[in-house]
Amino acid sequence: MDKHLGQLLGAPPPQSPVQPAAGNHRLPVFPILEKMPAAAMAIGPDMRVVGINAACRAMLSTLCGRSVEPGDHVSSIPIRIETPTADHDTLERFCRHAFASTDAYIVGHCLGSKQLHGVLMKFTPVLDAFFQPLLLHLTLHRFPGDQGGDGVEHQSGRPVGEPPRDDIFPERENELDRALEAVPVGIAHVALDGRFLRVNSFLCNMLGYSKRELVALTYQDVTDPLDLEADEALVQELIDGKRCSYVMEKRYRQKSGNPIWAYLAVTLLRDESGAPKYFVSVVSDINHQKKALADVEESQARLKAVFDSLSEAVFVFNTKGQLLDANLAGLAMFGYQDIAEAAASVADLDKHFDVWNLDSKRVPMESWPIYRLLRGEQATNVELKVRQRSSGRTWIASFSGSLMVDGQGRPQFAVLTIRDITKRHYAQTSLKASEQRFRTALDHIPDMIVLYDRDYRIRYVNHAMVAVTQQPASALVGRQDDELRGIKWADLRRSALHAAAETASVQKTDIEFPSPNGTRHVAVTCVPLMSGRGNIEEIMCLYHDYTERKRAEEKARQAALHDPLTRLPNRALLFEYARHVLGIARRAHEKAAVLFIDLDRFKPINDLHGHEAGDEVLRQIAQRILTHAREEDMVFRLGGDEFLILLPRVDSAEDVGDMAMHLLAALNQPFYVGHLKLVLSASIGISLYPDHGGQIDTLINHADAAMYHAKQQGRNGFQFYESEMSDHIDQQAALEQELKIAIERNEFRLVYQPVVDMHTGRLTCVEALIRWPKNDTSADRFVPVAEMTGLIGPVGDWVLAEACRQHWRWKDAGLAEVPIAVNVSPVQFRRLDLAEQVQVTLQRHGLRPSALQLELTETAVMDDIGRAVEVLNRLRNMGIRISLDDFGTGYSSLNYLSSLPLDKLKIDQSFVRRIESDSAGRAVTDAVIVLGRTLGMTVVAEGIESGPVLEYLREHGCHEGQGYFICKPMSGEAMIDWIRGREQLA
Repeated sequence: MDKHLGQLLGAPPPQSPVQPAAGNHRLPVFPILEKMPAAAMAIGPDMRVVGINAACRAMLSTLCGRSVEPGDHVSSIPIRIETPTADHDTLERFCRHAFASTDAYIVGHCLGSKQLHGVLMKFTPVLDAFFQPLLLHLTLHRFPGDQGGDGVEHQSGRPVGEPPRDDIFPERENELDRALEAVPVGIAHVALDGRFLRVNSFLCNMLGYSKRELVALTYQDVTDPLDLEADEALVQELIDGKRCSYVMEKRYRQKSGNPIWAYLAVTLLRDESGAPKYFVSVVSDINHQKKALADVEESQARLKAVFDSLSEAVFVFNTKGQLLDANLAGLAMFGYQDIAEAAASVADLDKHFDVWNLDSKRVPMESWPIYRLLRGEQATNVELKVRQRSSGRTWIASFSGSLMVDGQGRPQFAVLTIRDITKRHYAQTSLKASEQRFRTALDHIPDMIVLYDRDYRIRYVNHAMVAVTQQPASALVGRQDDELRGIKWADLRRSALHAAAETASVQKTDIEFPSPNGTRHVAVTCVPLMSGRGNIEEIMCLYHDYTERKRAEEKARQAALHDPLTRLPNRALLFEYARHVLGIARRAHEKAAVLFIDLDRFKPINDLHGHEAGDEVLRQIAQRILTHAREEDMVFRLGGDEFLILLPRVDSAEDVGDMAMHLLAALNQPFYVGHLKLVLSASIGISLYPDHGGQIDTLINHADAAMYHAKQQGRNGFQFYESEMSDHIDQQAALEQELKIAIERNEFRLVYQPVVDMHTGRLTCVEALIRWPKNDTSADRFVPVAEMTGLIGPVGDWVLAEACRQHWRWKDAGLAEVPIAVNVSPVQFRRLDLAEQVQVTLQRHGLRPSALQLELTETAVMDDIGRAVEVLNRLRNMGIRISLDDFGTGYSSLNYLSSLPLDKLKIDQSFVRRIESDSAGRAVTDAVIVLGRTLGMTVVAEGIESGPVLEYLREHGCHEGQGYFICKPMSGEAMIDWIRGREQLA
């Protein structure tokens, strides 16, 4: 240990004249002692002087009358220190006591061979690297008394009882001042009444006063009031002779008012007669030590709180297996309140517990983790089954521990931690069972499922994936996607799979999944599976094959963009194509034309010969128009008997007129339908771009106006649009006025057409249809005018209210509740307060929302899909059912159909009427049925006019139907008889 001590004291190599004591050759010499101005010596653990400087030799020679040299035992130094503690009276006892202490100052009377002196001794124990005492460093400061003629006055006056100032030699006074200033502690001579007589700079700096300020005060002035009473009591005991000195920790008040902790040692000096003269106070600044001690205590308290707050039981054993410490959980495990009560050892564990491994084999005590630790073996993270004998409780414990060693690797103590992992153990067991059940369930799911690790290697595939890829699971597991033969995974790897791993969120995409049976359309959902620590462990990808739905959507999409009867593009494609054509014309400064064709007297053909004959005529008309159109022209069917031709790159109006004449001539030729020979004519209105408008809707309206002018001119002709053509507008204005009067006079009536279950014939609801008997104008004519003029609002409100009133009439007639379907026009649907208005009407008439169905067209919901979803959700949340009417005649609805909150999908009657005569009509109808059933909607067919059509729809899965074959629309009163008649038949 000598080298550590030398490094500690900063000693140079041993060439000092101070010699070590005989028999202590392992201790180094200490030349630093010779350089110290104060009297100092070093004492070893054997109580022998290790080193001593000249100042100390001189002082001890004065005190003892003999010299002290290295090797002398401290018991041979003939001085005695008088203190209030009797067992610390000899220097040896003080030294032995100081070896077990920290730095300390001792103030007392040192009785040597000649006289009594006041002495300040500072004992500083020096420890080795393992905190064992190596030697004691002793510094002595002697305070002159009256025997040497040393005065203590530091004021202008002379305190009572003090020797006259002329007894003090100036050189002795200066020597005393230098001695006081050299001491690294506060020194004060204090009068019996508490006044400071003499102070050194250390004390002044400590309290923040100058010497002049401090000697004008008393010790009471600078003592904290909290400690003043105790200090004065001890002073009084000194004066009374009950003690010759005292020490205490006390608080002073600095000049700034701040408290400061100090270690105070006080000795009372008396004259030859024994009368008290003055006090010698030695003040050590221990403020930092106090703060450090408080910090240590606070830190220990925090550590103890943390230690005791641990849910795991923690034990600390020494190398003999004796319990040194345990936290609250550990004490509770033994049934103790505190560590003093426990006094346990490793052997006590066997009294409390029986231990088995997880296979239920008993573990002998010598194989327990703590024994293995004490033997120097590794015993961490061992899981065992434990039975606590006191309670009989059996639990699963995780044992972990470590053996703490010193700097030389020698064992010092062992720390053992016992965790109750019963819940975790059984949770893991349950998790494994759950995983097995989970994978069993996945194997029976029809969707394909793949689990990937973080390196995107396949961990698991279910039976569906094996069946689709026709590769065994062993050929897939452990491989990355790009290693799989014949599977295109590039899009998936770039999107959903990697995005799910990088963002820790669910990702979706669509891919094409090649299989031996052809390309499949697959929706991929990638779900990151998180661990308990929040890390991604696996990524589960679900592959939903929606190929059949995709094919149905494609068929329906084609139907949405093309007229199912003539196969011509419809209005949706018209607007898309027109924007393209007019854009080219605008940039090239070219003309374009719109021909609006309306057949003359086509309705009688349907009335006289049936819709099949009318449909065949329309198909032949479409072919004739296509035959006479240029290759770059586009022919559209707008609906009914209206067609439109869009002509790009037109040279002149004359050319357009020539084409119109040839077209009229072609349409005047007879049409043959079976044995029928039918002759028709047409009226054509023409508008030119940019002469008659710059937008397609304007050009169509103007061509429509020109067409009506052609009809007014006798039909079978064509007219170019002119600004004077206002007849059509006038007609609309007149019809608007008539509608206003009809609303005021309540001229409208409702008729009702039943909708029945295709399989049971049960009535499911009735559709309310508006009629205007007095005007004899069809709803197809006056409803658009009402929409354009804003009259649809009051008309629609009347329809809903009248339907509610009719519902109660049927209830009063004794009929069961009959749900009523009411049509909502696109203009009505755009009303901001639609849902509120419907709710108010239902409440006013006392009708339950479930008794009402609202029917909307595709056009109504496609104008603003976001708002449509919001409004429909509000209506459905009220309990109202929603139907999508005339499905297949609108546009773009299939893109959003799955997101709309719909209950029913109604197949447009134009598809239904073609089931018997047209395979394309049957294919479209089938596709809509499949699409509706796939989306979980009730599919309704309207326009059923024959038994074979009804039977076809029933066989192909259509849920409900309506049409003339089932029942024509009828009044509310007639509906009562119809329903009762069906009830009697049932």
